[in-house]
Amino acid sequence: MLDMGLILFLACNPHIAAYLLIVVFGSFCLSGEIIMSMYKQFGTDKELEKKGITLDYGTFRITAARAGSSNSKFVRTHEFLTKPVRRLIEQEILPVEKEREINRRLYAKAVVLNWEVQDEKGKWKQGIEGPDGSILPYTEENVINAFADLPDLFTDFQIQTNKMQLFRIADREADAKN
Repeated sequence: MLDMGLILFLACNPHIAAYLLIVVFGSFCLSGEIIMSMYKQFGTDKELEKKGITLDYGTFRITAARAGSSNSKFVRTHEFLTKPVRRLIEQEILPVEKEREINRRLYAKAVVLNWEVQDEKGKWKQGIEGPDGSILPYTEENVINAFADLPDLFTDFQIQTNKMQLFRIADREADAKN
C-alpha cells in the first residue's frame, strides 16, 4: 500500500510516475498500451504502400500509394523530374513555383493511383470534379490542375500520403481484430 505522501508526490511529478511505470511494467505509449517492439511501432505494410489506401474526402476520394523512399516509382520519378534542375536545388535557388510544379507532377505520376467522385445518384465513378462542377476524366494532367487550383488539398494530400500511421502493420492488425 502506498502512503499518501508518495501518492501526492507522484501526482505532482507525472514524469517520475511515468518513469517508475516503465521501470516496473515495461514500455508504454501515452494511451497506456504496451508497445511490443520498434517493428510494431515503425513497421509498415510494404504491399499496402504500393497498392495504396483510399483517402475519403466526402464527395470524392483518392487512392494513393505512400509517398517517399519506400515507393520506388516515387523515387525514380523524383530523380527524373529534378534532374534538369538539380544544380538549382543544390544551390538552393530553385524558384518556389517551379518546386511546387515539380511536386504536383511527382505526386500525380507516382502517388495518385485513382480518383473518384460521386455522381448525382451517389455512386462512385472514376473522374475528377472540374472548376465548373463537371466530371473530368481521371488523367495525370487533370490531377495536376486540381492540385494547382486547390493548394490546400494538395498540402493535405502530401501530409496524408507521408503519414506512416496510415500504412503501419500494427494499425492494420488492430483494425482486423475489431
